[in-house]
Amino acid sequence: MVVINNSDYYSKIPAGRDFNNLPADSSAGTTVGYQYDGFTEEDRFVQKVLREHYDKMYRENMSHSDPMAYVRSKYCDVTSPNFCSYMTADQRSIAYRTEKRMLQTGGKPVGGFARYDYALKDYKDLYTGGSRSTGYSRNTDKEKQYARSVINQQISELFSSHGISLSKQIDLKFSVNPYTYQLNVSGNTDKDTLSLIEKLLNEGDNAKNIWTHAWLCMHDADNEIVNLQANTIKANQYSLWHEVYNTTGYDIRNAAYRNGTFIAEDGTDLLALFKEKAKNGAGYELY
Repeated sequence: MVVINNSDYYSKIPAGRDFNNLPADSSAGTTVGYQYDGFTEEDRFVQKVLREHYDKMYRENMSHSDPMAYVRSKYCDVTSPNFCSYMTADQRSIAYRTEKRMLQTGGKPVGGFARYDYALKDYKDLYTGGSRSTGYSRNTDKEKQYARSVINQQISELFSSHGISLSKQIDLKFSVNPYTYQLNVSGNTDKDTLSLIEKLLNEGDNAKNIWTHAWLCMHDADNEIVNLQANTIKANQYSLWHEVYNTTGYDIRNAAYRNGTFIAEDGTDLLALFKEKAKNGAGYELY
């Protein structure tokens, strides 16, 4: 039995979050997963405000001859006239990391947000002050530990319901393909048991949800990669593959890069197809 301590941290989480729900987009047959992104309307508003703010900062940063140097001067160089001394150290840290990440990804919107961000200072009902220790920050280590305990319990119950009993001497290793979400199991038990475990964990979106949890655990609460198994290049590849696949149905890994575009094995120009599909879905032209 897993016991979760209902600490003050959890009492600060905005109303509307349900810790024990599976991810909202999970398909039928899913029994494993944790709902990290259960946004409330308030969460969505916070995200909108911060995205608009950092989009504006990105455009301002890009207007300088050396955008990264300008960002560093604002948040890291106390001798610079650009230094944001009116911010706390925590606020400068999150602003620096967010603006740096947007420069590295060509202006891609930030994925996370924090309510101590200085950009929220005029929204008194949302702003928690200048320290990351006040109020609620999404996807902290504490919430990831909670999620891990939930997922472990779900897997244990799934195994038990199918007659799988594992001793403490059994050591299992799960590996998930981040593109196909196919999960493979290895370990020091018999092949039939490994085969059944693999089958159960590939049902519905179990493997996808396990991967999502592992991927979030490779990042800190500010969405910065902090695990050696991940890096910005891998993150961009992962994001690009899923965006292209979900929009076009093509696996871009099988395409050839020629003349500034990706050509599928059947000759389809994937960039042109992606723009057309995305334009129809979004209602506006992509360049």
